[in-house]
Amino acid sequence: MKKLVTYIAVPLLALTLQAGDWKTQSLVAVEGGISSFDLNNNTGAPSDSQSPASIGLKIGAEAQTYRIFLGGRTYGVNDQFDYANSFGASLQYLFRFSTHFNIFAGINGGVINMEFDDSLGQVRSVSQGYVGGDLGANFSLNHNFDIEVGVRYMNLNAENTRYVDDGTGAKTPYTYDIDNMVTTYVSLVYKFKI
Repeated sequence: MKKLVTYIAVPLLALTLQAGDWKTQSLVAVEGGISSFDLNNNTGAPSDSQSPASIGLKIGAEAQTYRIFLGGRTYGVNDQFDYANSFGASLQYLFRFSTHFNIFAGINGGVINMEFDDSLGQVRSVSQGYVGGDLGANFSLNHNFDIEVGVRYMNLNAENTRYVDDGTGAKTPYTYDIDNMVTTYVSLVYKFKI
């Protein structure tokens, strides 16, 4: 048992001590953006392009060349959409050009939940995992605050199929799907040491 504790504790201690050398900072950010996606269907109704506003909160950490965020967003609703929200994480690599400016590129993943009314007036819901990418720039305002401008791509492949009796006893599938979502956003990022 003592050997097991030693084998676990020593590497964790080494990682903790080394993490202090990485000069990490904690991050909290408020984000606002505009998203766009197409709600496609096979019901004969035209595809519906949506452009909801979004607001979100992100927490994370940053080192010299990378950062990680966990975040949640809620999207604006309209007559067709009852709600839409997403929860996920992103890992970004920072290309530092100066202490006041960097460009980032990264990957993201998470879950998106939506509820909307279809062309038949029935409520449909989608809960789907997603993966995607991030691209943007950070501008340092001072030691504690950054402004971040970015684009987030989320590959959803979300689908909701309902079978409806067509009057002859046969069931006809009515499918709605959302392939991807693109969000352009601005964040105010607060940086601090714990």
